[in-house]
Amino acid sequence: MTAERASPQTIAIAGAGLIGLSCAFELTERGHDVTLFDPNPAETSTGWAAAGMIAPAYELMLQAGPVDTAFAAFCFESAKLWSGFAQSIKRHTGIPVALSNAPTLALARHADEQTHLHALADVLDELGHRSRRISATTLQNQYGLSPAVESGLQLPDDTHVDNRRVISALRWFFVGQGKVVSAAVETRSKMEELAGQRFDAVIWARGTAETGSEAQVKGQAISLSPVQGQPSTVLRFGARYIVPKADRTIIGATSEPDFANKGVDPAVADMLHEEAARVLPQLAQANRLEHWAGFRPLGTAERPLIGRKAAGEFIATAHYRNGVLLAPATAKLIADQVEGLTYESAYDAFAPAPGSGATA
Repeated sequence: MTAERASPQTIAIAGAGLIGLSCAFELTERGHDVTLFDPNPAETSTGWAAAGMIAPAYELMLQAGPVDTAFAAFCFESAKLWSGFAQSIKRHTGIPVALSNAPTLALARHADEQTHLHALADVLDELGHRSRRISATTLQNQYGLSPAVESGLQLPDDTHVDNRRVISALRWFFVGQGKVVSAAVETRSKMEELAGQRFDAVIWARGTAETGSEAQVKGQAISLSPVQGQPSTVLRFGARYIVPKADRTIIGATSEPDFANKGVDPAVADMLHEEAARVLPQLAQANRLEHWAGFRPLGTAERPLIGRKAAGEFIATAHYRNGVLLAPATAKLIADQVEGLTYESAYDAFAPAPGSGATA
């Protein structure tokens, strides 16, 4: 970074979900005057529907093809930023966001998943990140897992946070300052009209509309009542996960790129509950609390779109399944670019194509 910060700016952010709020919080901490625009309540945002996983290591296994080194570096950087980010939120709002330090357990239920775990361990070793193999006996005796789980891999870089607490705390912070305008906006001029002021910079942080892509992937998940004695660590197996919170246990998720409707399917809830109970048998008796569908914005690739779109305009969107993980690094990268600071050149790979979308 350069040695000096830029002068305070007035900044508009379209979108008060997790990414928009995180960018606003970072910029506000740096002394800028930020106004958010969003007509929707926090409960309808993509980040609210998430499970709160911070999973740079497991994401490597979910990515198709060879390792995307720029994206992997960004993911691991963001995971490291979460501790300071959570502390700052608590300092400014008084609200703890339940950032866990318990490492995730990636599980294998059959030979194919064992192969994937071995490959993940090798990639992590090559990248200089730790992992530790866990035997089936340890998984059964120490974590109460089913004999159907054949082995595990402990991932110290992967953990979780209560994403709903994060969003609630940040919304409360900005609403309390009168900095959230509950209105739909399509243009910079509309934001300036509603706010009664001109903005030095605009950040588009809502879905993928400004990128020229409207792609979304539907994901259904459920929450269960907590079960006494269940492990406090995230459990990952294939595309599924079990994520413990203080007041609920989240089980997810489906991945439906070609969904026919935005509703939920009771048969999917049954399937998710049954799959989770085959890994952690005590969940079979848990009460079902919620069943919802979230919609993950997807750009032209599984990378996010973060960067300068035009003079004084920036995009931070299309985080797909990694919005929670990437929130602090996205906020930092956007703030650095708004201020004209230097940043890791490899992250230019996330920049949107110039001229996409209508923002005049």
